Amino acid sequence: MFSCWLSRLCRGLSTPTGRVTHLIQGSLSRRLMLSSQRRIPELSSFVARTNTCGELRSSHLGQEVTLCGWIQYRRQNIFLVLRDFHGLVQVVIPQDESAASVKKILCEAPMESVVQVSGTVISRPPGQENPKMPTGEIEIKVKSAQLLNTCKKLPFEIKDFVKKTEALRLQYRYLDLRSFQMQYNLRLRSRMVMKMREYLCNLHGFVDIETPTLFKRTPGGAKEFVIPSREPGKFYCLPQSPQQFKQLLMVGGLDRYFQVARCYRDEGSRPDRQPEFTQIDIEMSFVDQIGIRSLIEGLLQYSWPSDKDPVVVPFPSMTFAEALASYGTDKPDTRFGMKIVDISDVFRNTKVGFLQDALSKPQGTVKAICISEGTKYLKRKDIESLRKLAADHFNQEDVKLLSHLLQALDFGAPPHGGIALGLDRLICLVTGAPSIRDVIAFPKSFRGHDLMSNAPDSLPPEELKPYHIQVSWPADSEAERAH
Repeated sequence: MFSCWLSRLCRGLSTPTGRVTHLIQGSLSRRLMLSSQRRIPELSSFVARTNTCGELRSSHLGQEVTLCGWIQYRRQNIFLVLRDFHGLVQVVIPQDESAASVKKILCEAPMESVVQVSGTVISRPPGQENPKMPTGEIEIKVKSAQLLNTCKKLPFEIKDFVKKTEALRLQYRYLDLRSFQMQYNLRLRSRMVMKMREYLCNLHGFVDIETPTLFKRTPGGAKEFVIPSREPGKFYCLPQSPQQFKQLLMVGGLDRYFQVARCYRDEGSRPDRQPEFTQIDIEMSFVDQIGIRSLIEGLLQYSWPSDKDPVVVPFPSMTFAEALASYGTDKPDTRFGMKIVDISDVFRNTKVGFLQDALSKPQGTVKAICISEGTKYLKRKDIESLRKLAADHFNQEDVKLLSHLLQALDFGAPPHGGIALGLDRLICLVTGAPSIRDVIAFPKSFRGHDLMSNAPDSLPPEELKPYHIQVSWPADSEAERAH
């Protein structure tokens, strides 16, 4: 749209030589290019502040600034530390009579109240510098202050070293988000997703396409969340992933698709799983396994944070059959060895009945996990039974559920392939967080509940009536409701 406007502007300018048009177009083009190449974001654009709390340095001495943030700490009613998303800065509370109103605001406001202060950047007195703070060489001599919002008594202190139960953190998630660690995790997640978009869209021609979250039941896989409709007996289902949609997009000739996709599975929560989660979902036409693998290696290498150990490519790889044979799972943790080894020869002459029975069958084997001396970690997934390989099959009902996809694949579908990276798990690994709930802004508890809003919640019968639904309460729930 902008380029069209620029072209019309240039065509409308009347000049005998055309040189002015060329200069204007060139100037605007250069400004646009410089703007797109700008590496330092404007963190104080569109708002009342002039700077963030974390950016002021000795180079700002003498400047008049306006800052907004939360009161984190106050000492002897002489100093306070102001905090925002970018860092901390020390503020000097005026003590003279002429600034009594300013002193009253800054001394009486409870901790974590939101204030706006204006003043001058000055050097800290010699010997009072704080090398642990990026802003430790300066402080703000306040001239005016405004209390933007006061804070009631907190359920816990907004400090990372204060231990809080996960239930309390989830109940007051909006307070937990103020912590340094949560701020770091979510901002790192945002930067990585932005780099992924840049890599896929700008460098490799992918198209970012949103797909529906109201869909129909999908055969197989995890249990799905059911959504009632106003048509009697008709329900939507939340998709486990955009799998069908991305294949249909390939049939539609989009060639390269990706999406930061929301996915839903009605299953219990774990440290690496919860009912709703996010995938970097990708599909390409005319691709093979090597192409997909190269794409993902490049994507992760490009988006990997610069402050972390670099990603080394190519990634180690193994076939599905090798993974099952060596580890008994299709997602092995290879850090500890512990491969499954064939020890059939050791038990060829055994008198143990169940082992004799196993070895007497065609291709029957006895296998064990090799645990190296000194190994301290043993996860349940490392000792899962060897899964049986079976061909996929659909019964008649499943064919009906997938009829739209099967029909589409008959109308000139290109060969295509894709992959989906679990974004929550990826960021969890990058940050070293113990749970994906530490890299999701508003996660669910282990039981799949939102402790902040008490979701899921019950609905009165009159609100269920338009959906032709009536709740059948268990006997014990009926007794509880009666009381």
